[in-house]
Amino acid sequence: MANGIHKYTVAESNNLQIGQGGFDLIAQGSSDGNSGQWVAIYNPDAAAIVIDTTSPVGDSLTNFSLLSGHTIYGNFTSVTVDTVGKSAICYRG
Repeated sequence: MANGIHKYTVAESNNLQIGQGGFDLIAQGSSDGNSGQWVAIYNPDAAAIVIDTTSPVGDSLTNFSLLSGHTIYGNFTSVTVDTVGKSAICYRG
């Protein structure tokens, strides 16, 4: 499909919603966030974290403040955590 959009079946979509695709814990300074395919980014920390993302569909984010306990959804091909000593949970998709 154009622009990197994948058409999921209902079962696949439900599995993504409950994290059945697995996740990656991406820490500040980690090279793990350089490439991948994620559908959601969650901040498990008690404070906001700053992240940068790349997305083939829609906008990429730079210096985005993700509040504590919040999740953003999208099609992300890279995620970088800029906040020292912090991590993000990135759900595969």
